[in-house]
Amino acid sequence: MKDINILKDIELFLLDMDGTIYLGEQIFDGSLDFINKIIKTNRKYVFMTNNSSKNKLNYVEKLNRLGIPANEENVFTSGMATGYYLNEYYPGKRVYLAGTKSLEDELRYHYHINLVEDNPEVVVMGFDRELNYKKLENVCEALDNGAIFIATNPDLVCPIENKRYIPDCGSMCIMIENATKRKPKYIGKPDPMMIQLLSKKFNIPVEKIAVIGDRVYTDIASGFNAKANTICVLSGESTMETINNSEIKPDFIFNSVKDLIDLI
Repeated sequence: MKDINILKDIELFLLDMDGTIYLGEQIFDGSLDFINKIIKTNRKYVFMTNNSSKNKLNYVEKLNRLGIPANEENVFTSGMATGYYLNEYYPGKRVYLAGTKSLEDELRYHYHINLVEDNPEVVVMGFDRELNYKKLENVCEALDNGAIFIATNPDLVCPIENKRYIPDCGSMCIMIENATKRKPKYIGKPDPMMIQLLSKKFNIPVEKIAVIGDRVYTDIASGFNAKANTICVLSGESTMETINNSEIKPDFIFNSVKDLIDLI
């Protein structure tokens, strides 16, 4: 493991939300004190989430409702990263979205993506909590006709209250793969792109960035792939058994972000 003193030199903290800062509508003990410590020491923080079912304005509203100081600059979602990716590699292409109304608004109004219902050139699968069978049929038809397949994130499950989980985008894509034999290009964590975009935006090198999250296969893997510092908290999905069985190891392990307050 790295020297724990490097945490005092971190300039940008990239924070997962569900399972790391809060769970559902319940903020974890110490989360607000941790954020306030970052602010007090004049560092930057961004809530970087794979959950594309909500847009940045939805997250700002929720964070503020929970008492967490945040504005649009403090949120970066896999849906936003997908907007960047589409504009970079498929500008102007006709895109069919299987996603929530919130993600639709993000892509249409903030990234000006050409969303269509018929004859798409690109299919985007999000964490769609408004999913229905018609959308699944439309996705399969478009992929069978040769459309490019993109997904916002590979997470298999999303944590909810009472230590329960529901299917996330990755599980939805497995259904599609079984039906069409097509695998998507996943945009969100563990791909390093989100971290690289934020590093460039804030002009902060990756060695001065720490990724904090509760999932080894997304949060920690994204930091590893970007060569940033990684901190796994045990307040969400991952356990010590999960970490021990993973090929990718976090630089640091803590029970929760509360344990970091005196170390940053």
